[in-house]
Amino acid sequence: MGGEIRLGQLIVPFGPGSIYTDKNAVPTVMCGLDYWHHKENENGEPESSSASIKKSKITEPRLSELLKVAYFLQPPEYVNDKNNPDLSRLKVQGLRFPRWYVNNATGQLKRFNLETQRLDRAEKGHWKPVRFLAVCSAGHMSDFPWKEWIGCSCSNETGLMLRDSGGATLDSILVQCTQCKTPRKSLARATSIDLKERTSGLTLAGITQCSGERPWLGEAGTQVGCHEVMAGVLINQSNIYFPKTTSSIYLPDLMADSELREIQEILKDKTETTTARVFFSLGDEETGMDQLRKGIAKELKGPLPKDEVIKNAFDNLGRGRIPMGMVKKPSAPDSDFLAFRRTEFNILRNPVVEGVSSELRIMSSVVPAPFKKFFNKVNLVERLRETRVFFGFDRLVRSDDPFAGMPESAMNQLFLRPPEQATAWLPAVKNYGEGIYIEFSENAISKWLEVNRDWLIKRYDVNFINRMHNEPLLIPPSNNVDWKWAARYQLIHTFSHILINQLVFESGYSSASLKERLFVSSDSEAPMGGLLIYTASGDSDGSLGGLVRLGRPDLFESLLRRAVSRASWCSADPVCSENLGGAGTRLVNMAACHACTLLPETACETVNNGLDRASVVGTPDDPAVGFLSELREDMF
Repeated sequence: MGGEIRLGQLIVPFGPGSIYTDKNAVPTVMCGLDYWHHKENENGEPESSSASIKKSKITEPRLSELLKVAYFLQPPEYVNDKNNPDLSRLKVQGLRFPRWYVNNATGQLKRFNLETQRLDRAEKGHWKPVRFLAVCSAGHMSDFPWKEWIGCSCSNETGLMLRDSGGATLDSILVQCTQCKTPRKSLARATSIDLKERTSGLTLAGITQCSGERPWLGEAGTQVGCHEVMAGVLINQSNIYFPKTTSSIYLPDLMADSELREIQEILKDKTETTTARVFFSLGDEETGMDQLRKGIAKELKGPLPKDEVIKNAFDNLGRGRIPMGMVKKPSAPDSDFLAFRRTEFNILRNPVVEGVSSELRIMSSVVPAPFKKFFNKVNLVERLRETRVFFGFDRLVRSDDPFAGMPESAMNQLFLRPPEQATAWLPAVKNYGEGIYIEFSENAISKWLEVNRDWLIKRYDVNFINRMHNEPLLIPPSNNVDWKWAARYQLIHTFSHILINQLVFESGYSSASLKERLFVSSDSEAPMGGLLIYTASGDSDGSLGGLVRLGRPDLFESLLRRAVSRASWCSADPVCSENLGGAGTRLVNMAACHACTLLPETACETVNNGLDRASVVGTPDDPAVGFLSELREDMF
């Protein structure tokens, strides 16, 4: 895969287990993590590159605790450097898949070996990869069972033929065996599936056993004993691969003095830091401290600090420690992921001046006077670091709880030979960017909820709230899931989309380059109502400074008015704004469509779920119910 895929794409959308079609139209399955950071030795055999692993380590303690792994590695970067052979010509491998190819002249089907056998030159025509696979919801993937589909009992595969007459449906694709003369059978209903009834086109054809294959782990990757329903799929179907990813913003220790900050800057992303973490987890305190001393001694000017100072700096590295007087404690314990977000919320709402951290710098801006009744804070995030981690994938349907079973679920899915828990790792990329943090006024939200109580309760009824509560991407609270939380979430999330849509026109970034990060909680003691719109791709799209500039009060006021005014009208109204009981892929949207509110999936952290434009700008019949309805201006 040398040079064809960017490093970030190896996290999403071309992580392990995905299908990537190269520039020659050859589909391959991206290999598991056993194949990463390896290069061929003199005998042509793969061997681990310790230099590449050392260079690629990422320190992100909060993510390590959330995902229960020791550390993270960036994908190997492909370079051709004769002066540095240990880091040269490293590739992330892909294996040719599906194995089955069809001759475009004769219709003959032929299966090739997954790893070693090259495609033979056809006497007539050319070999083209077939368009069909079989997958199950447990994540397995195999070739389409051609012989079983037509009931062929031949001992070999030489007589299989696939003929496509070019029709618009699968009825036009016929399969037969010329050896045993089985009747020709079309692929009609081959891709049908009903997971609730545990039936599919394959089960109706008598193919009830999942093969358990994991081709991204090689020929030895097959698991036995899978009882999930197999389904035929087209190779380019969007539901054959749902990557599981999460991310974090690197947070400095705001309670650290100058000595601790200096040590933490040195330890950040050091190989010795991740190695020390492994030894500490194994209970070997002395070896862990040796690693920390070794890492610090390389760069620290002057004598080494005392061990307790080093350990204090290490323990609070990247955890976003903040003085207790600046933090409100929730009345009920947050879920793990909501607590993870609350830590970021507590940091982002405060200035982080230059010199405190090389990874995060935040400047307070002034909320324009007409907006002070709606917003408490507008902060300019001049620099941030985002670490994005890949920790597995789903097929056919997304998991209700993507973090369930971690880290074993990820290790068993992504590795043929999973590492021990103390040395478990996952792939990640770190990117630098900028952003705007906006915090809503709690008084304004409370007043809006009270004034529009009847409308909100009717709009977000019990069934709708239950669906929101059952969607983990929305990060619902562990309790107090009621209409107030639902309305708060819909308001903040939709406002984020409306603002991103306007920023696209004015910042120099594309909509796919901007991202959102939501901080929502209706806890009575420590509510959250904030959002961060940021980019972590300033190296490839736009220039750093484009977002921060627009957060200045003289530009932000007019930008926000234009954003709200544009959102007040949708070409699909009044249908878009109607309360139909739920819309979207998970039925947790109200007024939201591609003409007004939806964004590219890379920009939205919930894959366009949890949106209602009416919460921000009201409905055509009753504009006043919108939180920002008084900012609407007639644009026509």
